[in-house]
Amino acid sequence: MGTIQAFLKDRADSTPLLEGLVGGKERLTFKEYNERVNQLAHYLLEKGVQKGDRVAILCKNNCPFPLIMMAAIKIGAIAAPLNRQMTAYEMEGVIETCQPKVLFYDEEYKESLSLVEEKQMIPSIILSGSGMDIVPSFRCLLENQPETEPDCTVHSEDPALLLFTSGTTGNSKGCVITHGNLYAWFSEIGNLRKVEPGMRFLGVHPFYHMSSCLNILNSIYYGMTMVCLSNADPKAIWEMIENEKINTMMGFPSTYTYMLEELKQSERNVESFKMAQSGGTKVPESLIMEYAKYGIALSQGYGSTEGWAVSAWRPDMGYDKANSVGKPIQNVDVKIVDPDSHEELKTGEVGEIVVKSPYMFKGYWRDPEATREVLKDGWLYMGDAGKFDEDGFLYIMDRYKDVIVYGGDNIYSGEVEKVIHEISGVLEVAVVGIPDEFWGEIPRAYIVKEKGSPLSEEEIINYCKEKLAEYKIPEIQFVDSLPKNSLGKIVKRKLKEMAL
Repeated sequence: MGTIQAFLKDRADSTPLLEGLVGGKERLTFKEYNERVNQLAHYLLEKGVQKGDRVAILCKNNCPFPLIMMAAIKIGAIAAPLNRQMTAYEMEGVIETCQPKVLFYDEEYKESLSLVEEKQMIPSIILSGSGMDIVPSFRCLLENQPETEPDCTVHSEDPALLLFTSGTTGNSKGCVITHGNLYAWFSEIGNLRKVEPGMRFLGVHPFYHMSSCLNILNSIYYGMTMVCLSNADPKAIWEMIENEKINTMMGFPSTYTYMLEELKQSERNVESFKMAQSGGTKVPESLIMEYAKYGIALSQGYGSTEGWAVSAWRPDMGYDKANSVGKPIQNVDVKIVDPDSHEELKTGEVGEIVVKSPYMFKGYWRDPEATREVLKDGWLYMGDAGKFDEDGFLYIMDRYKDVIVYGGDNIYSGEVEKVIHEISGVLEVAVVGIPDEFWGEIPRAYIVKEKGSPLSEEEIINYCKEKLAEYKIPEIQFVDSLPKNSLGKIVKRKLKEMAL
């Protein structure tokens, strides 16, 4: 098994003049992209960064992020992207865990570094960006460094990325992704995808997220232009799609929901935009169908920071399966097991999803106990309730922690949310279980209505009665917005706290 150390060099050799990285005032060809990365790699070596050292990245979606990530990978260091929404207290905990040799940051996030700077927890902290631009001091670091390839030996078992979980279920944990994991992904999956060099990808999904790190590597491997955008406002996204002739992007369903509202209210030339990728949480079938009306194929995948990519659904698999998360990706084994006995269940039965693949993480950083909780006999226990249908398509029913137990019956919030999403006037919905003295838990739906919608509680309940068993009919509460984490995922825990 190989490494991804030479990915950027190989791309620069293959298509040197193709535009590789765009953001702020920067427009770099792949040749220039590789040269900047090499200069930064030499600077890191000069600073004493060695193989296995962590290089932390606290940057927005701008050019410094991929430059830093790829420079660390080139010299066998471990790139550790950090959630830019963390408080100073949260940042202290993550830094204590990964103990980086050097940290690069954008000016906007300096306050969150106050505690680690005060306690001198990091040997070197370097300002790299401000707004969407590279700061002059960062540029100066590179000026006198060679553009040649650094002479470093990297092996497949060496860690390449240290990705922290989003922390919606507790403290963030560092997931170790090796060169071998990533090389296996591209060597097995790379030639299966029909991506032409010169396609243009909009990097608006937070770069520190697993899927975005993969898309940075995808862009290099396939020769796609990565166009960076930190402003996730729907209007800004569509303007960038128009101006840069973007072909594809990655985003959470909530991003596409608000983009659709903006698209409906404005006249835009979006002919270049053909593929929209999503995942991380359930993509409403209605949203997929709405995008199809505009000639945009909205696909979705299932995975996690630990499990990497597990399955994928594309429109060519059939819109009758749009409510699934597709079929397992090549070389990914997926089973549905009883959450208590761990015995494999039959087709159609709901149980816990467990995964085995060459792409998944090697464990949590310096936390063998937490690793043993999710990795058993080589199988990763995803913590999601799911099932297979007779055609081999995988369906996500819920997170096990979000299953509502109503008098002994399980209610899967995703099932109720799907029905409510079908109602005209519903923009977003999240269903949670709230305590009830008699039933144990009852479902409650928190709903954001489309602007100006006259939709009433009675209308929603009546529609649910047509589609759902009586015990699944939720209480209804209209809200102006749903609580989300920095990645755009709805945080149901906060809804439950509100209810209590």
